[in-house]
Amino acid sequence: MTYLTMKLTLSAIPLLLQTARAWTQWPNFGSLAQHESNLIIEELGPLLSEGAKVVSPSWPEAAPLLNRAAYPRISPHYAAIVQVKTEEDVQQTIKYANRRHIPFLAVSGGHGWLSTLNRLQVGIQINMRYLNHTRLHEDGKTVSVGGGTLQREVTAALFAKGKLAVTGVCDCVSVIGPLLGGGHSLLQERYGFAADNLVSAQVVLANGSMVTASADRNADLFWGLRGAGHNLGIVTGFDLRVHDDGRHGWTTAVLVFTHDKLEAFLGVWNELEDRYSDRGLLVMFAWVSRNDTVDGHRPIITMRIVSERDTPALADFLTAFRKLKPWQDSTSDLPWIEAQAAVLEPGSCSVNHNVMAFPNSFDRWDIAAMRRGFDLLADFVADDAFAGSKWMLESYGNKAVREVPLSENAVPAEERRYDFLTAFTAVWEGEDDHLLLKARDMGLGIQEASRSADEPHHVYLNYAQGSEALQQVYGADEERLARLKEVKRRYDPLNRFRFYMPL
Repeated sequence: MTYLTMKLTLSAIPLLLQTARAWTQWPNFGSLAQHESNLIIEELGPLLSEGAKVVSPSWPEAAPLLNRAAYPRISPHYAAIVQVKTEEDVQQTIKYANRRHIPFLAVSGGHGWLSTLNRLQVGIQINMRYLNHTRLHEDGKTVSVGGGTLQREVTAALFAKGKLAVTGVCDCVSVIGPLLGGGHSLLQERYGFAADNLVSAQVVLANGSMVTASADRNADLFWGLRGAGHNLGIVTGFDLRVHDDGRHGWTTAVLVFTHDKLEAFLGVWNELEDRYSDRGLLVMFAWVSRNDTVDGHRPIITMRIVSERDTPALADFLTAFRKLKPWQDSTSDLPWIEAQAAVLEPGSCSVNHNVMAFPNSFDRWDIAAMRRGFDLLADFVADDAFAGSKWMLESYGNKAVREVPLSENAVPAEERRYDFLTAFTAVWEGEDDHLLLKARDMGLGIQEASRSADEPHHVYLNYAQGSEALQQVYGADEERLARLKEVKRRYDPLNRFRFYMPL
C-alpha cells in the first residue's frame, strides 16, 4: 500500500477511531465493569499470598499502577489490578482468569506503546513490580532477576559488585520486557543482545502451570522466548550472564548540528560504520527535534556518543564529527551506572502523554531519503501541538550480535543484520482524535519517505507501532515464522497472550 493510499484510507475512518478510543475508557463500561471489579476483588483476593493486593482501577491507590508512557493513546482497560507478591500469585491469577474467561496482561514498567495493547478490555492487570530482586550467584557468572525488576535496579545492584549485565537501553523500563523482543543494548557490540544473554527463565504458562525454560529444559519455549516471548508466557524470574566490566569508566559526548549539516552528518555516520567492523563499546544516538533556542525555523540534530572510555575508536569518531563544526560540543566522563541514563533525551521516561512511533531498520542511511523525511518532520513540529515530537536515529555496533548463530533463538535475522535503527516518534497531549489522525498520517509519511524504495521494511519489535505485518517484525523467513507459530500453539493454544504484537 502506498503512502497516499494509506493517507486516504486513514482520513476516511475518524468515526471508527473515535469508537475504538471511547471503548477503552472506564465510564463507558459503567455498572457492568464496576460489578466485575468488585467480584474479582471478592473472589481472587483470598486465593493470593500475604501482601498481595487486588485493587479496583477506580481507587486512588490504583493511579500509579495505571500510568503508561503512551497514555491515553495506549489505554488497556482493566476491571482489576493484581499486585502479585509471589510466582504462585501469578499462577492463581491466571487460573482464576481462565475460569472466568477474563483476559489478562502482565505489566512491569508500563512503557510498551503497541496499539495491540488496547485490545485488552475489562481485563486483569498482573502487576509484577513486587517480583523485584537482583541476586548475584556465588560463581559470579550469572545473576537471578525478578520478573518485575527495572533496568536501573539491576544495573545498580551489579555495579556495586563491579559487574554488569546486558539489558536494554532505557533504565526506567523493565529488564525482561525489552529482552523478550531481542533487547538492543549499550553492550551488544561485545556481548550480543539481551536475549542472547538469557540463561534460563521461570515461566507461568497460559494454563497457570510453571515451567523452567533453558537450553536443556523446554528448549523450544526457550528458543521462542528470546525474540517473541511476549506471546508465550509470563516470566516471573530469570537468570542472566554477568560480566566483569562494571568498573570501567565511560565517556559521553553531545554534539549539536543545525539542519544544513544533515547530509554531511549522515555521510560521516555511514563512513564510520563502513570503516569499523569492531569499534568496541561505542554507541551513537541522535534526535532530530525542534529547539527554538538553536534554530527558530528548522529542527536540529542532537547526537550523543556514549562509549567505554578506553575504546580506541572513540577519538576517531569524535574527530570525524567535529570536522563538521557542531553548534555545540561537550564531553564528560561518567561511571557505568550513569551511562544508560546519559543516552536519554529529557522526558524519555515520562508517562501519561501520547507517544506513537514509526520505526525503520536500515543497512545504512539513504541520505536523500532521510532529507525527505526531515523536511516532513520540520513541517510537523512547527505545529505547537506536536512540538515535543522527535526522530530517533541509533547505531549500537553488531560484532557479537552477528556472531550468534541465527538458529540460537527467535530474534530475526534482520535484527542482527541491520546497523541502523530509526523511529519517528509523535508526541502530543490529550484525546483529540484529529490530532491522533494527523500524527498517524505524518508518521506513516516520514516512515515511508525515509526508506529507500528497494529496502525491505523491517521493524524492531520493541519499537513497533502495532499495525505491521508479522514478517516485518518477526522476520521474513517463513520457516522461522512457522516454527514460532508452532511453539505458540504448543504453549498457548487458546491465545491467552495476545496483546503484544500477537503471532
